[in-house]
Amino acid sequence: MSPMSPASSNLPGTSITNGSPPLGQPLPLDEHACSVALPLWSHIVGYEEGDPNVANALACGYPRFVYHPYLQELMVYALKEYDKKCDGNSGRQDCILMPSKAAGNRCRDFIVKAYYEKDSGFISPDNCVDLEDTCSHVDMEEQEHRRVKVMDLETCGVHAVIFPAETGVAIEAKSYWQHTGEIVSSRRASAALQELNIPFSKISSSFNPSSSEFCLHKSHPSYLPSPTPLSTVRSRIADITDQPDENVFLTPSGMQSIHAALRLARRFRHEQHKPRGETAVFGFPYLDTLKMAGRKELSDGVEFFGFGDARDLNTLRFLLKSRAESSKSKDAGITCLFTEFPSNPLLNVPDLRRLRELADEYQFLLIVDDTLGNFANVDLLKDGIADVICTSLTKLFNGRGDAIAGSVVIGKEGRHADELVRLLKTVHNGNDGDLWIADAKALEVNSEDFLERSSRINENTEKLADWLNEREEVDSVFYPKFTQPELYNRFLNTSTPSHTSGYGGLFALILHEHICERTFYDNLEICKGPSLGTNFTLACPYTLLAHYHELEFAQAYDVSPRLIRVAVGLEAFDEVRPIFERALEIAKVEGGKNANEKVEQAGGGLGGVRSYSTRAFEGGVSGGDYFKGWKLQQGLGLQQQLRKGLGRGLGMGAGLGARRTMSSRAMTATFRAVGRRSPVAAFGVGLGAIAMSSI
Repeated sequence: MSPMSPASSNLPGTSITNGSPPLGQPLPLDEHACSVALPLWSHIVGYEEGDPNVANALACGYPRFVYHPYLQELMVYALKEYDKKCDGNSGRQDCILMPSKAAGNRCRDFIVKAYYEKDSGFISPDNCVDLEDTCSHVDMEEQEHRRVKVMDLETCGVHAVIFPAETGVAIEAKSYWQHTGEIVSSRRASAALQELNIPFSKISSSFNPSSSEFCLHKSHPSYLPSPTPLSTVRSRIADITDQPDENVFLTPSGMQSIHAALRLARRFRHEQHKPRGETAVFGFPYLDTLKMAGRKELSDGVEFFGFGDARDLNTLRFLLKSRAESSKSKDAGITCLFTEFPSNPLLNVPDLRRLRELADEYQFLLIVDDTLGNFANVDLLKDGIADVICTSLTKLFNGRGDAIAGSVVIGKEGRHADELVRLLKTVHNGNDGDLWIADAKALEVNSEDFLERSSRINENTEKLADWLNEREEVDSVFYPKFTQPELYNRFLNTSTPSHTSGYGGLFALILHEHICERTFYDNLEICKGPSLGTNFTLACPYTLLAHYHELEFAQAYDVSPRLIRVAVGLEAFDEVRPIFERALEIAKVEGGKNANEKVEQAGGGLGGVRSYSTRAFEGGVSGGDYFKGWKLQQGLGLQQQLRKGLGRGLGMGAGLGARRTMSSRAMTATFRAVGRRSPVAAFGVGLGAIAMSSI
């Protein structure tokens, strides 16, 4: 299938004259929306602090962080069925849903390793080599010895992982869902509920579409999906990336593409009969990439190079050389290196050619997340630069923001291409993985005009970033054109027909210290909430959403709590500019009023990760001091956030936290994001710090 030709008359509507949608409304206005409206800075803080007035107003959230209402209905059903199988003697249980039996097995073993330390009958001993399962997972008697069990719901491939209704176990289950992205989508849950004849209400039924027309962007409403949407989507990606169809693998989320690539790399090393090796993360990444690599249940350790610049590259080279020289087998002990092109949220660009040289010399896989650049703009597989690229198809490829999915593409020119394709088909259950067919249909429809939308968004984003970069109220604009354009332009994809390549659709900005970012955000009359890559412009205070409970860690790598991330949509620049201009003018006035307000710093750490970028903590490194003062930071910011009682759970992470209603035979309890509940930390009041006040 060849890439689609432009048809500008078919592009989604672009009006944003209705302003910002109200708190809790799905974005877009769809039952399967992947974002939700958080129009005020206080809403962000309120959610992070577990304010029920905010949390209970949300109709949905980003799917890896919030259990969709349809999933909650299916969880209730699963627990009732489990109770029947145990003749009502099951005791208090909770569950999480997985999209397949294999995913359920991996999740089950993860929970046991994380919470119980040891248990008999592991099916996935190291989460990369799955053993043959000798248990039916339907007959509960065969699993009686297990603390955590897997049950087939016998509908739509869904399997329930059943575990004791304890806060700590629920946290670990949610960690697996969030960090690996092996999730049950709302469409799969909806189909299962319908097949089981369980009634449920559509989450968007209470909202008035006419009041938020600009959220209803839809690609080619008359376009009908093919009878084989999974293969059609793969072919579309293969054409754009100039790779064989069999080298493209689909996943149920973008994060799952990264998890799949990590499992692939570990399996590849295992079959080479090498000892286990660590994962290197180069550059400050999207948070769950680092957290996944730091989980002992999923990885064999992580080495973190948080700036991803020339000095970190030299440090990486020094580390690899030292390890290889001290090893009898001359093995540097690195399985793979993950990096982003460009990075989220600072839009930094790594030197991929130098990383490729190191990967060849020390025999590890180079895996690149190209979501922000997108494979229409940049070709990272040509000449075997990257072995694997991972992409969140939830973002610009889909565009509408109503389907979650991802892809893994193995470069045909890579040194190990054939072997990696063979292995991934084995560990990933074929090329289509666990992507639900209804989500593939939505992807197929919405991506039909991907190239045209990408071209327009490239143009709109560059105009807006250029304009903001010249504004006196703006201190910094993070955008590949301004960060490392020479490194980015090396891989510009100029060979895709019907597409004009550019710097992507995302940038981040920091206002000058005398400008109030909270006021700016509150008065920015566009959609505001988690996610990116939507056809409509979408903004969020990214650091608060991603690192609220680990701000010191983020700031150590120049990720400011004042940072606001903007994903530009299809709206015309002349329509968007006045909206930003008005918000800047109001923030300028308000910022002067609050310049002297008393501030207090907050934040936590990120643990289990060795940072080689020690200058982030100690002011710099050079020469033989590279390894002086290696810093093991404390905890992921989780332990210090846990509180006794039913109201405790995971922090928000990158979008709308660990929240769902846990239903069981004996109780109903709500787990939601917690932290410092009182007083509420209200950001952006002045000088880039945190003012303690109430909402």
